[in-house]
Amino acid sequence: MRTRPISQARLPVLGRMPLALLALWMVMGTPQAADAVNGLNLIGSGGWSSALAGADTAIALDFTTMNTNPAGMSRITEWTAGLSFGTIKPNSRFQNVANNVEGSDDALLFTNFGYIKALAGTPISLGIGFFTTGGIATDFRGLRTPFALDDRTGSQLRHYKVTPSVSIQLTDSLSIGASIGLSYADAALTVLPNTPTGFAIEGSCTHHSGLAPPGGTCAYALGITPKFGIMYQVTDRLTLGLAYTMGTNLPLRNGRGTQNLGPLGTASFDVKATGLKWADDLSVGLSYRPTDALLLALKFQWINWDGALNNIVIDFTNGSNPLAPTSQAVVPFNWRDQYVTALGAAYDLTTSLNLHGGYNFGNNPTRSTSLDPTTANITEHHFVGGLLYRITPSLWLDSNFTYVLAGTQTYNSPLYGPNTTSRVGGYELIFTLGYWPKS
Repeated sequence: MRTRPISQARLPVLGRMPLALLALWMVMGTPQAADAVNGLNLIGSGGWSSALAGADTAIALDFTTMNTNPAGMSRITEWTAGLSFGTIKPNSRFQNVANNVEGSDDALLFTNFGYIKALAGTPISLGIGFFTTGGIATDFRGLRTPFALDDRTGSQLRHYKVTPSVSIQLTDSLSIGASIGLSYADAALTVLPNTPTGFAIEGSCTHHSGLAPPGGTCAYALGITPKFGIMYQVTDRLTLGLAYTMGTNLPLRNGRGTQNLGPLGTASFDVKATGLKWADDLSVGLSYRPTDALLLALKFQWINWDGALNNIVIDFTNGSNPLAPTSQAVVPFNWRDQYVTALGAAYDLTTSLNLHGGYNFGNNPTRSTSLDPTTANITEHHFVGGLLYRITPSLWLDSNFTYVLAGTQTYNSPLYGPNTTSRVGGYELIFTLGYWPKS
């Protein structure tokens, strides 16, 4: 079996696996190359979570609380439900000595929805939801290499969760909660398939705007992602929150791919990837109402990418060509920990109309020594603005827009050469329909 760490990869030559295997993947409704994300995580879960730029650890205003701090479900009287639809439009560019191309940045679609019910006569609330967690998506076409005049590279990773959740009101001021996220992730990766040793791992999850059925020939994984939370109401106007999400091992299996073997032609392989882990994170936050009409929210978050995204090993086995039955690549992701600050505000202009927005900053978690155009999640600054319209006192429609300030980074790539440059930006638009009957 041939093994090559990415640091040893050069421009493709026959018999060496090109390491831009580095490129990992996306989410149904996740940004292309780091749009509207903190690392791999979307900055919000739709609804009020996204409306406040992710400053959501100490708020409980709709169904998204089960994904941000499940303890907040105890503040939902009777029941509430909601449905979010969103789109992310990336704007990316890749440049090296031979190329200067914009990404084929099709808009990506995603959804979140959920239902929370307080059990009458008990301190318990239950909830169930579906959330798009995050990922990566890149697609660069028309690339020139020493062996091909029209090649391509790209990646797609999608991560979703179904979240059975429970909260308990321990005292008038204190509640605790937990959700057991049932995670599904799948991945596709294409690296210069028209060039010798290039390959393509594709399937139903690839280039479908994030909307595609699971399975197929994309490698996929199932996992458990528990989340725990505490919420404490200090006064009628001040609330504190704490939430912790456990990391999730996601060994990707059951994929199929092809590899360009040069003079030997193209062979197909079984594909699996081990070492991918979604990071655990810890967030603390507060929300404060100076007046009945004004809400202010703040969140600080630590995301443990350093302990999650290190070496990822991709195995190609059971090759259709007996001269190349197996091969392996070691992908040194080597991300740093990320520290996120989110600020949000909402103001009732009238009894029917609310204006809201916020700012989200997360430091760039990538390292230039292992950066790749397919994993260039390098954006840091996100600006959010939106409007909520109350159709009735219980039914509302919210829309919010996120502008992602473009990030640019130049680095020396083992595969794409010295002075490779990635530029990533874009925007996100989300609509949420929510219902919360008021007593």
